[in-house]
Amino acid sequence: MNKKTLTIVIVVVGLAVIGGAAYGYQRWRQQQLANQILRGIYGTNVPSGLLGGTVSNQVAQEIAKEAAKQKLDEAKEAAKTPEDLYNETAEMPTYDANSATMAAEAKVFVEKVFGKAKLTSISTGMYGGTMNGSGNMEFKIARLTTGADLAALSKALTDAGMPVVQSGISDQSASLSAGSYETAMYSYSFSVGDQEVDVDIIKNTQ
Repeated sequence: MNKKTLTIVIVVVGLAVIGGAAYGYQRWRQQQLANQILRGIYGTNVPSGLLGGTVSNQVAQEIAKEAAKQKLDEAKEAAKTPEDLYNETAEMPTYDANSATMAAEAKVFVEKVFGKAKLTSISTGMYGGTMNGSGNMEFKIARLTTGADLAALSKALTDAGMPVVQSGISDQSASLSAGSYETAMYSYSFSVGDQEVDVDIIKNTQ
């Protein structure tokens, strides 16, 4: 091998080494980018195996894109007003004469105190199934409840001839019972700052 040939071989080998190093560095940079994106998504608790193997830049970008979409959806959901959430809620239809009567009876006071409301769940035939007109319901209202709603509910029931037998708020949970154990008891409960109001009606028809 003459001097010229030796020089060419050295140059070729050198370029191969440099090229390999550049490729390796590029792959390392891609892996670091992937890891950085994944850490941004998962924080310090990165799922096992994700950072230990090879994660391509394309895969990491897809994961980041999905995470960004999820954050955007969460931001849109957080920006909704109580009225928006109320409008999105479908009202549950009653399924027989008993449920229709019970829901209408409970809804009168819910709307009187909390404003417009939608029935979202109902269960009848409770308490052994012997008390016709007894059951449990949940209503969705178009605003957030407050502590003052408990006093307004107490007044509305008292004005309707149903004396309050229990009323109070504990840890943001408000509850009130009115009526008579001999005839019918009406119990209302809600968490202050939420949009749901629960109603129990217990009628003694025996």
